[in-house]
Amino acid sequence: MKVLGAFGIAFLVLLASCGQPDKVSQLEKLKKQQSELALKIKNLEEEIAGEGQLVDQHNTVPVKLKALSESVFRHNFDAQGTVESENNILVPAQSQTLVTAIYVKEGDRVYQGQLMAESDASILESSIAALKVNLDLTQTIYEKQKRLYDQEIGSEVQYLQAKSTKESLEKQMAALQEQLKLTKMISPINGTVDEVNMKVGESAMFGTIRVVQLSALKVKAAISESYISSVRVGDEVKVNFPAIDTVFSNKIRSVSQVVNPDNRTINIELRLPAGMKDMKPNMLSVLTITDYVNEKAIVVPQQIIQRNEEDLFLFIAEKESENWIAVKRNIIEGKTQNGKTEILEGLKANDQLIIYGFQNLTDGQRVHIQVN
Repeated sequence: MKVLGAFGIAFLVLLASCGQPDKVSQLEKLKKQQSELALKIKNLEEEIAGEGQLVDQHNTVPVKLKALSESVFRHNFDAQGTVESENNILVPAQSQTLVTAIYVKEGDRVYQGQLMAESDASILESSIAALKVNLDLTQTIYEKQKRLYDQEIGSEVQYLQAKSTKESLEKQMAALQEQLKLTKMISPINGTVDEVNMKVGESAMFGTIRVVQLSALKVKAAISESYISSVRVGDEVKVNFPAIDTVFSNKIRSVSQVVNPDNRTINIELRLPAGMKDMKPNMLSVLTITDYVNEKAIVVPQQIIQRNEEDLFLFIAEKESENWIAVKRNIIEGKTQNGKTEILEGLKANDQLIIYGFQNLTDGQRVHIQVN
């Protein structure tokens, strides 16, 4: 007790006498002096024990231990994802005439090939009607010339002229028919009308209708390029939709091979399971992605790791004769997740890690074990 009392007084005197502004240097100096005093105390205790005298347990530091074992350690990170449709198609109007009819509204189900809207085609229809009359006449003349030519009565020149005129008019008719198709907006897929950006009477030039296939949805997210070597196709991802309180897991379907130069990210995608309710394009989600797994990791609470200017260290307890002593172990830490840190070097399975009472320990200091 006298030795510890002297140690405490010396420590307080040193602490009070330090007036230097560099607190870190002061702390390191005091720790060094503390270690020297602890070593002297240990030597005296061993001498006393060797003489057959008992050392009061109150001279030791109470600690609690945890036996270390290997366990699975996973490191995750979060990313924001957005729901997109596999088929999210913006159907543009291809005619510059006025919109004459819109046959769908937002929320309507449409099928592939369905007419959704059309613009004024009166001029084209008149041109087609006039051309058809001329084409019918030309067709009749061509057929008569062909019969005469086949009977070797008519001249070859008249036959070829009739044939050329007919084919030219047929090409004109085909071109007009294609132009007529441009006045009609047709759904390219089975889906749901999401937006109708046009009105009857307005120019169809900039009009659009968006059709979304809600039966094929995906989640897309942009993650930092730093994960390009640790995130791969097939990795399991937990997806949380806070707006609808829904969580599910699925595997990454694709990882882009091109880095976005604007924000230094890469895109990942995964499918939404079929039949999920209330899922809408552009809905936000939070993706929890595992980028590292160690199947045989030594893991310790992050808050017990101590630091000085040079090292990270922990204390373990070792049995020495009949006593327990604290042994300082310099460590190399790995990743940290949810307050748990992976230790790459410095500890091993079955080490008795000191998890309580470690704050003021020095290497070689005697401790006694508290069960609770």
